[in-house]
Order: sequence, then structure tokens, then C-alpha cells
Amino acid sequence: MKNHFKPDFFAERVLDIDFERLAGMGVKAIVFDADNTLLSYDESTPAKEIKVLCDGLKKSGFYVCILSNGHSKRIKSIARDLELEFVGDALKPLKKGFRDCAKKSGIGPDRTVVVGDQIFTDIWGAGRAGCLSVLVRPIDLKNEPGFVKFKRLIEKNFIERIYSDSTKIGRRI
Repeated sequence: MKNHFKPDFFAERVLDIDFERLAGMGVKAIVFDADNTLLSYDESTPAKEIKVLCDGLKKSGFYVCILSNGHSKRIKSIARDLELEFVGDALKPLKKGFRDCAKKSGIGPDRTVVVGDQIFTDIWGAGRAGCLSVLVRPIDLKNEPGFVKFKRLIEKNFIERIYSDSTKIGRRI
């Protein structure tokens, strides 16, 4: 039985992920978390290289979507900048947001990968929904809201084991 708290893959950051390799594994949909995965909490506009990445993924045939617990107004603006569909106020790790992304994509969870920076929202939710997951390091820990800093304290044990021994989670992407 799969451990839903354990990511399938690890990458330092979104730009380091080998999406071609994921495609070779049958992945057709990429679901990104927004905050501290695509951009930091204090940024309102994604960096140019993130826009280029998302455009390239779409051109390569991937369905790309944002799934965030962030408020829909902010996430809508980020998604508009990246020309992506989104689900905001997702209440991750509940399955509903992941299912909403799957419904929009028309692609099953077994062919979807979720990319995020938090174990107890992104990775756990992806596992519960039947998706693959990639854990990335958070972009910037300084400006996170208090509730996220609290979750980071709880996640610290998991994160240290994952980062210190990536072989426990399989291949690096």
C-alpha cells in the first residue's frame, strides 16, 4: 500500500523537473501548487521562466493546471498570467480540488502528477487522489503565513528524511 505522505519524486525546484521523463511514464496532466512552488508568497506575478515552462508544457501536449489553497482572486490572477486553468480555495489535502482538476483535464489521476512544496497538503492530497507527486523545495520560507510556518514545523521530520535520503522516494527527476 502506498504511503500517501511520501512523494513519488523529489526535485529542487519546478524548473529542475524532467517533464519529458514523466511523459515517458504516461503522465499527461501536470497540476502545480502556486505558493512557494511556482512563486513566493510575496510575489504576485510568476517569473518569466515559469511562464516559458508552462507554455512549453502545453505545447508538448500536457494539460497544465494550478491547484491551490490560496484565495481564488489571487490564484485567478496568477493563472491568467500563465494562461492556465485553476482551482483555488481547494482545501487540500481533501480530494475535491484534485478531482476538480481531473474533471477539467479529462485525464485520470493515474496519468496526473501533482507538484508542490508541502507534504501535508500537496503530497498527501495527491496520494489520496491517486496521483503521482513531486515534492519541490519551497521557494522562500521568510514570508510564509503563520499557519504555513506551523505546518512546516510539523513537516520538518518528514522533510529532513526525504531530502537526506532521496533514494527512499525513488528516482530523482
